[in-house]
Amino acid sequence: MPPRISPDPDPARRLQQLETTFRSAIRNNNVSDAEVRTLWSLALTLEDKAKLKSLFDEAKASNPQLKVASRLSALLGESGPVSAAGRIDLRPVSPSGYKADMAKLNALFPGQPPMRTIEDAFTAIVDLGERKLPAPTHLFPGKPVNVVPYSNENGGVDAAGKAVPRGDAEIAKLFQPGEIGFAIKHHRPEHRTLSGAGANDKEALKLQDTHIEIVVGTEEKARDGSTVRGAVTVNNPQSYENGQFGTPSYPMIFVRPKFPDYLSADQVKAFHDNIRTMLVGFNTVTVFPGDYNGGDPLGARSPGEVKTLVENMIRAATGDAQAKAFFDKPENKVYCAELAHLSTTAGVLFPLNKATWAPIVGGEVWSKFEAQIAKHNSGDAGAFTRANSNPNVGKISLKLAPDSLRPMTEYAPPMAREGLKDKLAFQPMTMSDIVEEFMRTHIPREQLGEALAPAQAALLEKMKPGLLEAMGMDSLPASDPRRAAVEGLFGQMVQTVGRQHGSYSEFRAAIAPLLEQARQVTGPRGDGKGLFTPPSLFHVIAQGKHPGGLIGLEYLGHGLHYSVVNQ
Repeated sequence: MPPRISPDPDPARRLQQLETTFRSAIRNNNVSDAEVRTLWSLALTLEDKAKLKSLFDEAKASNPQLKVASRLSALLGESGPVSAAGRIDLRPVSPSGYKADMAKLNALFPGQPPMRTIEDAFTAIVDLGERKLPAPTHLFPGKPVNVVPYSNENGGVDAAGKAVPRGDAEIAKLFQPGEIGFAIKHHRPEHRTLSGAGANDKEALKLQDTHIEIVVGTEEKARDGSTVRGAVTVNNPQSYENGQFGTPSYPMIFVRPKFPDYLSADQVKAFHDNIRTMLVGFNTVTVFPGDYNGGDPLGARSPGEVKTLVENMIRAATGDAQAKAFFDKPENKVYCAELAHLSTTAGVLFPLNKATWAPIVGGEVWSKFEAQIAKHNSGDAGAFTRANSNPNVGKISLKLAPDSLRPMTEYAPPMAREGLKDKLAFQPMTMSDIVEEFMRTHIPREQLGEALAPAQAALLEKMKPGLLEAMGMDSLPASDPRRAAVEGLFGQMVQTVGRQHGSYSEFRAAIAPLLEQARQVTGPRGDGKGLFTPPSLFHVIAQGKHPGGLIGLEYLGHGLHYSVVNQ
C-alpha cells in the first residue's frame, strides 16, 4: 500500500505533487485501487481534478498497455467540472474599490512597527532575537486584500467624510439574499508582533481569532416600497452586537463556503437554504457555554451526534421541555464557532424535510415545526423570535428542504462515498493541530526553507507552558505519568522540528508520526473533549492548510470599519 500523503496547501505545489505521485503510480503500468485513492485525495479543487484527468488521458494515449483501476475512470467520469454559471459559491467577487486610510488605521491601532501598507495590518513580525520574520498570518495565498467596509450605523461617513447611507451595503454585495458566510473576527492589527514570550498566550495560539459571526444576506422592503438588500449576523451568544458586525477596533475576514464539484447550482442553493434554517434553529435553542476556551466538549463530533442534535433542535423548537433540557447539558452547549460548524454540518447532511424527519420525530411534531417556520416567515412572533435575543433574526427567511433533497454526500460519485460517510462539514482540530497551524502560520517553513528549523524549534519550546495549561496539565506534578508522556513527546517534536532536512517534504515525513502520536495524546475522547472548532479553524481552511471536511472556504475580503477607509 502506498504511504499516506497529505495534500500540499499551496495550489501550485499541489499540482506538482499530484503529477509526481501520478508518475510514480504508473511506473509499473498498473495503477492499483490504493494508488487511485491516494491520487484522488490530493485532488482538492476543480483545477486539481482537471490536471488528474489530463494526466490520465495523456498516459492512456501514450501507453495502451497501462492498466488503471476502474475506480479512477469512474471518479473522473462522474465528477466532471461543474459550470460556474448559476453556482452561487463560484460567483466572481468584484473588489469593493475601497482602500484603507493608513494614517487613520495607525491611529486606531497604534504600535510598532507602524503600518505602511494594508498588508502590514494583517502581518505579524515574529521576533526571534537575532532575526525578525514577517509572517503573513491573515493574508491568503494568491488573493490581494479586498477591503470590505462595515458599520453598525446607517447614515455615517467614511474616512474622507463621504456619506454612508447603509453600514452593511458592501457586505450585502458579497452575500446576496439567503446566502450564508462567515466573518472571522480577529485582533491581528492590534497585535502585530510576536516574541518568544508571547508564544505562551492562548490568543496567539488561536492566531488572534476570537469570534465567528455567521453572515446572512437579507432583503426587506423600505418605507418607500423599494427592496433593500442588507446583511445581518447570527451569533452565540445570541445578543452579540445585536446581529450586526461590530466596533471599529474589532475587524474581520469574510469567507464563504465552497461546495464540492459534484453539486449542481440548484443543489448548492438548496444546501445554502438548509444551512440557513438549521442556523436559526440551533441559534434559538442552544446555550452558550461558560468555558469556551477549551473546557467545552464538542457535541458535533460525528454525523450520528449531529443527527441527535438536529432531532432535539426540532423538538425544542416545538416546545418539548425534555429537548430544551438536552441543550442545557454541558456537553451540548455551543460556542460561536461551534454554532457555525454544527449548522453547516447539519445543513449538508440532514435535509430539513418531512421525508427525513417525520419518521423520526413523528408527524405531529414535524407539523408543529413546519408551523413555526411559517409563522417566522410571516412576521409573527414564534419560537425563532420569542426565544432569540437577536433583534435582526426576523430578517432572515427560513425554508424547508424539498423532499427530494438528499444528504450532500449521496450526490458524490459512488466510488467516493465510502470515504465521506464519517466526515463533517469541517474537520475539527485537536490541540496538536492547533499548535501545528500556529507554527506553520507564524514561521512558514514550507515557503522560507529549512534554514528556519532552529527558529521554529525555539518558538515551539517557548510554547510548552501555555500548552500544558491549555491541556489542563500545568497543575499536575512533573512525575505524573500523563504529564511525563506529554512532555517526552513534546521534547521529541522539538528535536525533530529543530533539525534541518533535505526538503520540506522530508521534514513533513519525519514529523508526521510524532504529530499522529500527539493527536492521540491530546484528543479526541469519547465525550467530545479534546476536539475543537475554534475561529482559527475557519481561517486556516480558507488558507488551504487544514483540509479534511466536506466543504471548503474561500476568502472574500477583509472587513475594516468605514471610519478608516475611503474610495
